[in-house]
Amino acid sequence: MSYARFSTILDGQPCGSFHFQTVGSIAASVLVLTMTAMLPSVGAAQTPAPAETVKDGYSIHQTADLGGHIASIKGSGAMYDTLVNIHSGPRVLGETFDMHAMPNSKHLIFDTLSAFTTGFGGDPNNVATLRFSKGKSYDFQGLFRRDRQYFDYNLLGNPLVPSGLVSNGYTFPQLLDSPHLFNTVRRMTDLNLTILPISKVSFRAGYSQNISQGPTLSSIHEGADALLLQNWRNSTDTFLAGLDWKPLTQTRFTFQETVTHYKGDTSYKLAPSSLNLQLANGTPVTLGYDNVTVPGNSSASSPCGNNPPILSGSTTPPTANPCINGYLQYSRYEPMRTIFPTEEVRFQSSSMPRVHMNGRFSYTGANTNQPNFFESFNGLLSRLQLEAFTVTGYAKAQRINVAGDFGALFQITDKISLSEQYDYSYFRQPGLNIASEIDQKGTSMLAPPAAPLPAAVTSSFTYLGQKVQTNLVTASWEASSRASISLGYRYRTRTIYHIAVGDSKPGDVIPIHENGGILNVDLRPTSQWRINGAVEAIYDNNAYVQTNPRQTQHYKLRAAYKPKDWATVSAAFNDLERRDNVYLVNHLDHSRSLTFGATLASSEHYGLDLNYGYTDVYSQTTECYYSTLPGIPVPPGTACGTNTLLSHFYYDAPTQYGAFSIMLAPVKAVRSNIGYRISGVNGNTVYDNPRQVPGALQSQYMSPFANIAYTVHPGWIWKGDWNYYGYGEDGAIGPTSPRAFHSNVVTIAMHYEF
Repeated sequence: MSYARFSTILDGQPCGSFHFQTVGSIAASVLVLTMTAMLPSVGAAQTPAPAETVKDGYSIHQTADLGGHIASIKGSGAMYDTLVNIHSGPRVLGETFDMHAMPNSKHLIFDTLSAFTTGFGGDPNNVATLRFSKGKSYDFQGLFRRDRQYFDYNLLGNPLVPSGLVSNGYTFPQLLDSPHLFNTVRRMTDLNLTILPISKVSFRAGYSQNISQGPTLSSIHEGADALLLQNWRNSTDTFLAGLDWKPLTQTRFTFQETVTHYKGDTSYKLAPSSLNLQLANGTPVTLGYDNVTVPGNSSASSPCGNNPPILSGSTTPPTANPCINGYLQYSRYEPMRTIFPTEEVRFQSSSMPRVHMNGRFSYTGANTNQPNFFESFNGLLSRLQLEAFTVTGYAKAQRINVAGDFGALFQITDKISLSEQYDYSYFRQPGLNIASEIDQKGTSMLAPPAAPLPAAVTSSFTYLGQKVQTNLVTASWEASSRASISLGYRYRTRTIYHIAVGDSKPGDVIPIHENGGILNVDLRPTSQWRINGAVEAIYDNNAYVQTNPRQTQHYKLRAAYKPKDWATVSAAFNDLERRDNVYLVNHLDHSRSLTFGATLASSEHYGLDLNYGYTDVYSQTTECYYSTLPGIPVPPGTACGTNTLLSHFYYDAPTQYGAFSIMLAPVKAVRSNIGYRISGVNGNTVYDNPRQVPGALQSQYMSPFANIAYTVHPGWIWKGDWNYYGYGEDGAIGPTSPRAFHSNVVTIAMHYEF
């Protein structure tokens, strides 16, 4: 359904209709299910589960969960698909298959085999796993995942066109969906095989594939912003081969070769729905979607004279002025091919008394090629009097990365230990691109462009490199059975090498030195109570970009208390503070979180879970921006460019999350849960655009739920599940479609074991 609605958007038609189920009918279904489940049949649950099947030397056990969803959706279908995307229909909700070799069985291909699937039949997330092994001979694991992700948060990238922009009887349309909407499918496959897993020498092989594809929307600016259909198709294939050697009981050496190949085949063209106007000769055209004010008239000296952007609003479609910025055709194709071969050697050993060591060394020599870049524009850039251009070219780059680390733990006494950890990384990334552009001048989209001008060939060479060395020394002392403490010192040196576009020799060399201290404390006041905390303070003498911190403090505190075997209470606090307080940067950010949880289950018949979380993500920095509104003047010497103002930008998103769940099992045949989940954010930010609205920064998302399982007969369990999803925002909606929705989703299934 999501894909169908996406297709209608691309074709410029209204969104497809939704199939609505009334909330009353869903409530009735749940009531009938609950009443049926509560029918007295306790004796059925007392009967042992069905015996496993024995065949060909294996015991076999299988389960299947068959059922479906009944979904009722009110409000924004786009936001529902963005956050939930569960729709009505039958489903295979789960399957399991297990085989285990019987005692004294011989000549079997495998000892154990297990398989599991869930979500097939229409759910957005599907998973399938397969694992089988035979004792000391081999172990195989396979995993397949398929995720469909629909995204249409209509404030993202939206120019927020105000209503009532009229030219010659034609009203410029508001953009009701995000110009960066997408509906992609990702398929992920992971296969791993280990031969002789517990022998002194074992071998490993693996293969992973990650494919992401589907239609999306994007945009391009050439005089005006045009809406593009972006046919997304990227894939990554990874091959792995490894050897593990265990010469001693507590020593292991590993050699591993990993080869990753990336293919980017995403292409772009004008979205069909964007060509909503025509020229006088009937040729489809678009003037862009970013018209927050009525475009200016064409120049009196142009072939069209001094006329408005819409020559006639009475034609179907309206007739546009051919002498202002517009698009007749646009396409871009930029295939990318990258191969990452990496050789890696690792070791770990605890064979020496009181000494534990581990180390790793890896080398990557990667190559990236863009063999045939192609970009074509046909329309009009009125300022440049450019009617068409074609850009072709190619690019290539390398990435050479050498990395290694070594760690050692010395147990000096039973109470005191000293550890040393050294990490090294050095990558170099040179790149070269060559482009050829052929322009064709013109002043009207109704006339053919002039003869092609001579090709303008440009080339550029860039280089980025970074060397990082980190050394961490930590001393630990176990003062008693109830208290331990560790203190660490970390020194990191980071050197960044950069060559600007067009330069032929090294440009900036930026050294950054970092010093940090780490304190960890672990307390156990009683056998039921444990507290641990850490404080980390870091100072850097330089920063590469203004959002890189020069001062960092990190505070962590965790506590767990178990007064009874059936009761657990836990809490955690995390605070990350970062600053770059230099002139005209003034960057500050923090990420704070506080969580609390409690689990109470004094009886097998009932239990209670409580959870609360608070997070606050905050960032502020000085920025330059262009605006027609008054603001802070740019100080002399600030490299902000012309017509820019200085802003003290900030972003604050305090969020609270709460949930509770009550488990009830009055008899062995019945088990149920009822609960409530809610998250709310009350944030704010700087609105450089006066048409912006708070949107998701001031929103609530809630989901009460209930489920029940009733054992009808040994091996037969009837399950019912209800979820309510409700999303809403505070403040104005803005000149877009409303984003609030609420939905009821009922899932009914029968679990069968055989």
